[in-house]
Amino acid sequence: MNKCWRMVILAGFGCLLAGAGVAGQTTTAASALQWHDARDLEVEGKGWAETKRFYDRWPARAEGKVRGAVWSLGEDSAGLMVRFVTDATSISVRWTLRRERLAMAHMPASGVSGVDLYVKAKGKWQWLGSGRPDKFPTEEKSLAANMKAARREYLLYLPLYNGVEEVKIGVPPEAKFESALPRPAGLKPIVFYGTSIVQGGCASRPGMAYPAILGRRLDRPQINLGFSGNAWSEPEVAQLLAELDPAAYVLDPLPNMKEEWVVPRLERFIEILRAAHPKTPIVLVENVPYPDGEFVVPRGERYKKSNARLRELYQRLVRAGDKNLLYVPAMGLIGADGEGTVDGTHPTDLGFMRMADAIEPALKRALKMSH
Repeated sequence: MNKCWRMVILAGFGCLLAGAGVAGQTTTAASALQWHDARDLEVEGKGWAETKRFYDRWPARAEGKVRGAVWSLGEDSAGLMVRFVTDATSISVRWTLRRERLAMAHMPASGVSGVDLYVKAKGKWQWLGSGRPDKFPTEEKSLAANMKAARREYLLYLPLYNGVEEVKIGVPPEAKFESALPRPAGLKPIVFYGTSIVQGGCASRPGMAYPAILGRRLDRPQINLGFSGNAWSEPEVAQLLAELDPAAYVLDPLPNMKEEWVVPRLERFIEILRAAHPKTPIVLVENVPYPDGEFVVPRGERYKKSNARLRELYQRLVRAGDKNLLYVPAMGLIGADGEGTVDGTHPTDLGFMRMADAIEPALKRALKMSH
């Protein structure tokens, strides 16, 4: 063989070896791994067990009851996560997607269709690795490698704007692997309802959606019922949410609602929740302030008028005796420097961190009230 060609081949082989242990890279030794189906592990984020497909967010009986767009978005796996324990030195994930669209113009494939791995260290969740899909329908990536062998708890978030048919976690054959223990008895989830912002648009990876950030900070399950462009606060949606038994509801639908909808629709929505849960705390979140609204008149009027209607409703309900309503104003939700969004509406990771910071105090009060 020509000496130059031999050097090229050896160099290419060396690159493959170097890439084999890097998080987010394609797994190179899949046959050497033991694979575990996520359905056999502790899967959180599902409000209902009786779903048409395992990773759906709505119960099967919701089909035909909610609008078609809301049902279809319920097939996205936003907020779903898998908890497991292993002493593995490397962790890979193989996942099969439902939709071929891996990314959007304003949101990367790592957030739309990717998976996101966290590890618990010193009692807190720490990001470890993400799987960025390059192909459809089945992708396989190494999320972490070359770790010291030690028994740790992990959390794997599933895609925000795509659905999954199957998820498997791969570890070396000698590794011990088991489902994480269920949450303590009586630890109720937080239910988030809202728009694309709640669903996670436009986080760079699933763990950066603000419901996920708050779930980690409070170390509590969260159920993400965000429906991009379709949080219209219909009574049939409220009736489904009322079936759940959360520690608190967080309602954040205003960016999808016309100003004239805010009071009548949300008042009815809250009435339905209150009929089933008279004392469960409900956190109302104002419309995020649009950074360009200071200059573009319709944009500024849009969110300010909606927020004024929400404040009016909140104050009236509190005066009427609802002592379990909490309120998060728009100021501070995404910061005052105009740098918290992708497009003036959807937060970046920075924007989502700021939203979590702004909502967390009210949510902590809500959780104390729910005891």
